[in-house]
Amino acid sequence: MKAAILDKYDKNGTTLAVRDVPTPKPAAHEVLARIHTAAVNPLDNMIIRGDVRLIVPYRTPLVMGNEFSGTVVQVGAAAVKFKPGDRVYGRMPLAKIGAFAEYAAIDEGALALVPSYLSMEEAACVPLTALAALQALDIMEAQPGQTLFVSGGTGSLGAMAIPIAARMGLTVATNGSARNEEA
Repeated sequence: MKAAILDKYDKNGTTLAVRDVPTPKPAAHEVLARIHTAAVNPLDNMIIRGDVRLIVPYRTPLVMGNEFSGTVVQVGAAAVKFKPGDRVYGRMPLAKIGAFAEYAAIDEGALALVPSYLSMEEAACVPLTALAALQALDIMEAQPGQTLFVSGGTGSLGAMAIPIAARMGLTVATNGSARNEEA
């Protein structure tokens, strides 16, 4: 399969190379997904530049990519949540990224079914932004009945934080341009 490989950290972020690598085989609790769409986000750039080496010291060569959507093609012996043909999306675990490839083997616990109202492209953009919103609400110890102000609510993080906060029972206020009032 083809994959985007980081051979060495590069402060300029220009070192990815597309090469052939073996297709991964799913472990017992993993599924093998054919990647439909992999999202590129600031975390990927930080990894390439070596900005997160103190937190996660990735060894190179490394298949890059943190979030994706795809279709299950095979399930591991103990995987029970998904079946071949399921449309899934997720965030690769920190210890095993690799979404910039034709296939990825990923623990079934890191995946969810793509809702019917999302395209595969839209679904690939959800995991890290939703995780950031959930982590922020957790750090704030947000509780039902509280009021939360989300600055720039029509941006990607705001668009994720607002419905999550509302679902948690928070009252949400935001700001934005008149052009985005209906968003």
